[in-house]
Amino acid sequence: MNAVTTVPPRRVWWLAAGFIVWCVALSALYAIHAIGCAFGWSAGALRWTLVLVFIAHLVVIGWMWGRFAKGAPDPGSGETGSFLHTAIVWTTITAFASGVLALGPPLFLSVCI
Repeated sequence: MNAVTTVPPRRVWWLAAGFIVWCVALSALYAIHAIGCAFGWSAGALRWTLVLVFIAHLVVIGWMWGRFAKGAPDPGSGETGSFLHTAIVWTTITAFASGVLALGPPLFLSVCI
């Protein structure tokens, strides 16, 4: 009979953490863009604010990526923990890549129409 190994629930939350930061970045960029256009910020100030917020979110996702890529799986959780660790690393990489591909290019468009 195989022993069942459990993984702490806090580890499972890390699967979604990269995309949670991605969603926060999307919401923040849209909100700042709307506020900047509504209040008539200069195009340069608005663009730099958007770029800095975008970079800050990428830094957070990159930090999570590095944290898990350098770390080792929990030895007490066996194969399940090893799989979960690998899945967390790859979902964080995916969140970073989708952030660059989906949120980066709109920063090069005209700011307020």
